[in-house]
Amino acid sequence: GSTPQTQTQARNNIEMMKAVLLTGKPPTRADITQYLTVSDTVAKPSINHNEILVRVKASAVNIEDIMNGVGRRMLVSLTATKEDPVVLGQEFSGVVEEIGSKVKDFKQGDEVLGHKMPLRERWGTWAEYVAVNEKILVKKGENYSFSEAAALPMSALVAYGAVRAAGLVNKPLIENIPHKNKKPEDVTVVQDDENKALFIEGGVDQSILKETKIAVVGASSTIGLMIVDILASRGVKVVGVSSSSSAATVLANGAVAVLDRHVSGGLGSKGDLELDIIIDCVGGQDIEDTARKALGSKGHFITIVGPSNFGDALDEAKGQIGHGVACASRSFKSMFSSIKYTLAAMPLTGGEKILEQLMKENVKSVIDSEVDMFNEKDMHKAVTKVNNHKNKGRLVFVL
Repeated sequence: GSTPQTQTQARNNIEMMKAVLLTGKPPTRADITQYLTVSDTVAKPSINHNEILVRVKASAVNIEDIMNGVGRRMLVSLTATKEDPVVLGQEFSGVVEEIGSKVKDFKQGDEVLGHKMPLRERWGTWAEYVAVNEKILVKKGENYSFSEAAALPMSALVAYGAVRAAGLVNKPLIENIPHKNKKPEDVTVVQDDENKALFIEGGVDQSILKETKIAVVGASSTIGLMIVDILASRGVKVVGVSSSSSAATVLANGAVAVLDRHVSGGLGSKGDLELDIIIDCVGGQDIEDTARKALGSKGHFITIVGPSNFGDALDEAKGQIGHGVACASRSFKSMFSSIKYTLAAMPLTGGEKILEQLMKENVKSVIDSEVDMFNEKDMHKAVTKVNNHKNKGRLVFVL
């Protein structure tokens, strides 16, 4: 006779769910939407002893997901076909639906978030349900909506990695962090009389700039805003480099000032600011050169992107290796120069604990917009927007 296990599997095989399917290998990144369709006849995943079935409430859309879908990630991407489609997506939040027999730390109904690494993974998170190992899940902080939670994992961990590289992550949190409830519309932005590239919040004493030793380039990007937030939460004075139109957003996340990137790259207009650390969220040789000049003879340049602007060059395996070598040789060179060079990355282990800590300190989630995952037209538009780097903050699929 059949065991209860095979009976459950037989039942599960008939249970269907909705998902966004990738049904072929797009020749280029721009073609990906032609291969993405919404299907409601996808088998609902079954779980093993240490796995959890999560009913997905939100899942982020990431340039990485698109790169994986185009099969440009060495050793990572699976090729999709009509017969063997792939579900993309890796960052998600949702509700625990079912737990495996060995799961200890979660129960049905728990609100959770997680990052399901897309390593040769056929079943990602752009779906109604996802099966994951319990180790990757974190309980959602109650101050976060499902969308805000789904937008956190990768960005928050890269931001944390940059602050850790700067040696500032263990500074104690300040009491009643003032910027946590501040919104851009609460900020009055004032342009400096003498330095037209400098913007501060109305009513703030300029002398604070004397204590400001750290700049974040690309401060209005998703990760840039989180870096500013994490630093400001630890009482670190930080200046953001962004376009002046984003100044209110950057100041609302805790920066003491903003330098307009359109005026000599921002850092070129730093005036009397004496910087020791520059964290770069944009990448490219120009920024590195400007940063080295701004740091003078000493200091620490930290980048989360590295020397080449990420376009299609990094999609190819060669580009990935070349990029790694360029970064490594810079770190090596920095041993002999007075400016230290670090390529910061997501911590490879302990990410769940770090996310719990960041949620406790109320790190602000940065969201571009919410899009209905199973509205095919809107889903295609959303993927194209991210593909063209037009999103400000994480774009999130909701269901």
